[in-house]
Order: sequence, then C-alpha cells, then structure tokens
Amino acid sequence: MGEQGTIIILNGTSSAGKSSIARALLPHLPIPAIHSGIDHFLERTPPGFITVLPADSPARVPGLAALFGPEGLVGVRIGPMGYRLLAGMYRAAATLAAAGVHIVIDDVIYDPEVLRSAVTILAPYAPLFVGVRCALPVAEARERARGDRAPGGARMFAPLVNTHECYDLEIDSSTATPEESAARIAAFLTAGHPRIAFATLAARYEPE
Repeated sequence: MGEQGTIIILNGTSSAGKSSIARALLPHLPIPAIHSGIDHFLERTPPGFITVLPADSPARVPGLAALFGPEGLVGVRIGPMGYRLLAGMYRAAATLAAAGVHIVIDDVIYDPEVLRSAVTILAPYAPLFVGVRCALPVAEARERARGDRAPGGARMFAPLVNTHECYDLEIDSSTATPEESAARIAAFLTAGHPRIAFATLAARYEPE
C-alpha cells in the first residue's frame, strides 16, 4: 500500500483561526493531502440533524442540539447519532491515512466522549495533536467579523476544548499569522519530534 499518511488535528475554540492555518499548512505537506474537519461534516448533514433549542430545554435529540440564551450560543448537546457521525469522521481520517493520504483536521473537541472516540480510533496512527490557543477577545472579534457563526460560540467552547491539557504542540493564533503557525507545524514534522499526545491520552482510558 505504501507509506502511511500523517494526520494533523488542529483543536481549538470556534473562530480561533484553525481553518486558515489548515489551508496554509497544505502546501507544506506531500501530495496527496487534504483539509477536512468538523464544519465540513456538519454542513452536509440533512435538515433536522442540528436542532436549535432554548438554553433551559431538557429535550434530547438524535443528532446535535444548539442551545441558545439571550447572549447567543451557550451549549451544544450531542445525541447518539451525533456521536456516531463524529466517530465516522475520525474513521474516515484513519482510512485516508492508511491509504497514504495526509489529512489536516480542524476540530473543536470539547466533549470527553468525543475525545475518547478520537483517541481510540486514531491513536494507532500517531496523529500530531496541535492545540490552537487564541485570546478570547481576538476569537470573539473574528467571530463577529466572519458573520457565519452564532454569537457566543468562541466564549462557550474556549474553557472546554483544552481541559485534557495534552498536546504535541501548541500555537497561539492570536499572535502568529496562519502562515507562521503552519510553518511551525511543518518544522515540527520535519524535525521528526515524537507525536505522543494521543498515546498519552489512550493510556488514561485503559482499565486499571
């Protein structure tokens, strides 16, 4: 089959600049390489998969529920089909890597069960797990400027996406340009630094 592709996961809050970094990173990678991520999958789900609910609604949904309060998005509730879709996204990345395709995934992993799924599926492929940090005021300003995100997402996800505190590499997208961030990631790969974050996380899930 040939050489295995590299999986690079950019994880950070909404509007942190992950997609811009992913696009800047692709030219640094050998062909074939592809950029995908959570947005690409959610944008292609059928009507009704993502439901909008008030913040205090106890309703459970099969897919995803976006919870809104007076200030905007305050939570996202994941149902059984939502978890299945996200696991499928990680399995798709594994299949691409096994076929020799390099893949950059921009993600917002804030749910412990989703993180466990990602680690369980992808740890054998030793992905490069990159934490994309971004000062909240900068992320919120980008959120307002882009106009295609519900207000409140950057603030809601910011304290949740890094609670596992385990990355191979961290970058600050509020002080570095996408090109600078991409160059740093590419240099990390070229230098052959070990990619151990997912192995470390996998050990946490092993039964004692």
